[in-house]
Amino acid sequence: MTLDGVIVPERPGEIRACLVVRDEALRLPSTLDHHRRLGVDRFLVIDNGSVDGTQDLLTAQPDVHMFQTSETFAASHDGLTWSNAVRDAFCDGHWTLSVDADEQLIYPGVETLDLRALCEVLEAQSADCLLAFLLDMYNDGDVAEAVHDPARPLLETCSWFDPGPYRVRRGGPFPSISIYGGPRDRMIEFQPYQEGPPLLTKVPLVRWRRGMRYLLSTHRMSPARLFPAIGALLHFKFLSDFSDRVETAVAGGWHAGAEREFLAYRAHAHANPRMRFHHTGSVRYEDSDQLVRLGVMYSNPALDAAIQSAQVRGSQTR
Repeated sequence: MTLDGVIVPERPGEIRACLVVRDEALRLPSTLDHHRRLGVDRFLVIDNGSVDGTQDLLTAQPDVHMFQTSETFAASHDGLTWSNAVRDAFCDGHWTLSVDADEQLIYPGVETLDLRALCEVLEAQSADCLLAFLLDMYNDGDVAEAVHDPARPLLETCSWFDPGPYRVRRGGPFPSISIYGGPRDRMIEFQPYQEGPPLLTKVPLVRWRRGMRYLLSTHRMSPARLFPAIGALLHFKFLSDFSDRVETAVAGGWHAGAEREFLAYRAHAHANPRMRFHHTGSVRYEDSDQLVRLGVMYSNPALDAAIQSAQVRGSQTR
C-alpha cells in the first residue's frame, strides 16, 4: 500500500474512522451509517482486494477515502502495518475510531450523547482513549438463518447477546485488562488450536498522535491515558455467510495472529452444521442503559453528568 498522491483535507477537529476491509459489502452500509449518526466526519478505508462490490460501494460515499492494497493481510500483521501508517499520515491530533466492518461502537448514553460530546468529556478528563467490550451479537435461530439485508441495520438481523458470565484478568500490555467469555467461549472448543477463547477487550477510540501503535488488532496498543468507563463494540460476525467466510479465510491463509482462531471456527462449523448461539440465557438488545444495568458497560460521574445535560437540552428543544 502506498499513500503517495492521496489527498485528505486537513480539517482540525474532525472525528475520523479507520477500517481495513475485504469483501464487506454485506456489513459496511450499516456500519458506515451507524458511525455517521454518531458523528464520524470522515472514513479512511483500506481495501485489501475486495471482489464483492465493496470497492464500488466505498467510492460512492462522499465521506470515504479508499486506499487499496494487494499485499497479503497476514504479512501486514493482519492489517496493522497499513492502518497504523494511515492513522499516522491522516489522523494525527484527531479523535480516531478504529473498527472492523462488523463492529459498531456504543457507550453509556449513546442515544443522547454524540461522539463529539463524548470526546469532549474524555478531553476534560485528560484521557486519550476509551476501552470497549466486544459484545458478540447473534440471531434467535441457526446462524445460517441470519440472512442480512445490507440496506437494513445489522442490529435488526442479530439482536441477541450473552449478558454473562465474563472473566476479567488484570495485567499484560496496555490497556492491561483482558475480558473473556460470551457465546464463542460457551459454544466453541478453541483448544487444541489456541490456549483459550478470543480476547474481548478493545481500545477503538483514541486521540491519535503520530507514533502511537496498535499492537494486536485494537486489543493492545502503546500506552495512553485511559478514560475510566467502558463502552461496547456490537460485533456482527455471525451472519449467514459465517461458515463460507471462515472456509475462505482458512483456505487463503488470510490471517496471521487469528489463524488458529479460524481453524477452531471451521472445526466447530463442520461438527455443527446447524450452528446456533441463542439459548435460554440470551438477552435481546434494548439500549445502552440495559448494558450498563447488566454490567457489560460502565459509566462514571463525568460521563453521567454529560448525559444528563444532553437529555435536559433535548427536552428543552422539543
